[in-house]
This record gives sequence, C-alpha cells and structure tokens, in this order.
Amino acid sequence: MRTWQRLLIALAAAAALATQAVAADLGGARRARPAPPPPPLPIVAEAPSFTWSGLYVGVHAGYSWTDIDWQETPAFNASHDGNGWLGGAQIGYNWQAGRFVYGVEADISRLWVDGGNAGSSHEMSWLYSVRGRLGLASPDNRTLFYVTGGGAWADIDYAGLGNYSNNHFGWVIGGGIERALTQNVTARIEYLYYDFDSATAPAGTVAGGGIADLDPSMHTVRFGLNFKF
Repeated sequence: MRTWQRLLIALAAAAALATQAVAADLGGARRARPAPPPPPLPIVAEAPSFTWSGLYVGVHAGYSWTDIDWQETPAFNASHDGNGWLGGAQIGYNWQAGRFVYGVEADISRLWVDGGNAGSSHEMSWLYSVRGRLGLASPDNRTLFYVTGGGAWADIDYAGLGNYSNNHFGWVIGGGIERALTQNVTARIEYLYYDFDSATAPAGTVAGGGIADLDPSMHTVRFGLNFKF
C-alpha cells in the first residue's frame, strides 16, 4: 500500500512540474512576441518643378530719358533732352532647353515724356516693340538672366515755330533679370536702349525755321510683373 501511495505522490509531483514548465513556456512566448509595426507615414506629393516654358502676359512701369538731335538747313545743329514716366503691358512666349531659355515678346507702353530747349520741344506718347529674348537660368532654375533685342516704334510730337508729328521706327537692345515668385508669377527689372531712324521736319517746325532732320534716341529702366500659363 505504501508503494502505491509513493507512486501516486510521484506522479502528482511530476504533473505539477510539467504544468509549471508549460506555463513558463507560454509566458515566455508571450513576452517574446514582437511589437506591431508603426503605421505607414503619409505620402507627401512633391511640388512640380518650375519651368520658364509657356505663354505669359504682364504689366510694366518705369522711367525714360530721351535725346533729340537735329540738323537744320541752313546750318543749325542743336539737341534737347527729355524724361518722364511710362507704363504698359507685354505678352510673350518662352521655350526652355536645359538652362537656356529663348523666346519672343511684344509690348506697348504709354509714355509721359517731354523735354526741350532753344525754342523747340518734343513729347513722346506711345512706344511699341517686338523683341527676341535669350537667357540663362540659375542652377535652381528660379532666376533668369537675359538679353533682348528687336524692332521698335515711337510716336513723337515736335513743337517750335510750328508743330510736327512722326511715328519713328528703329531698333532696341537691352537686358534684365527675372525671378520666379511662384509657379505662375515672375518679376523682372530690365534696361532698354532705343535708337530711332531720323525724320525730316518741314521748314518752320523747329527754332531755326528751316528744314530739320530729327534724330531721337531713348533709355528706359522698367519693372515688370508676368503671369505665366
């Protein structure tokens, strides 16, 4: 009888030890379970890169200095300067290849420019040009350094002993810096020099009273704002 009792006690002890071992294994497995992965980060869309290519329209304002030289028959040579404000609009189109940008632009300006001396004066009211542009963009493609040139027209009224008006044709050359403010808005500052063909005013127009060859030229500095499509 004692033998059976000892056997039962030994079996009970073994069962208890086995239960504790299984419980320990299960607890260890629970402790070793890896933490759930963090939630994925939100996807942020990249902003589109800027390009100078495309159609644009804009406005400009600035200041102008004029110089009128004339030679009169009988011999009488003189000149007079003028200055004043201007404002207008432009439209153009750019193409970009790497960092090189080229395009065409047309503009129209209303001028409040006048000047005179020696009994003669001039007043410039309208200015037009059609120009090509060639530029180099900065490494970040947000700044454009450019040169420009083409044809130009100017309406000039002359007064002295009489009155004379002429629409002068000539050429324009200059350069500027343009900066992208947003994807669709750019700002610029530019200098332009104009040289116009001479015109022959009839006798009695300017101070000397004879026939006069009028030769105008002009400098402008202007600021512009463009809206790109």
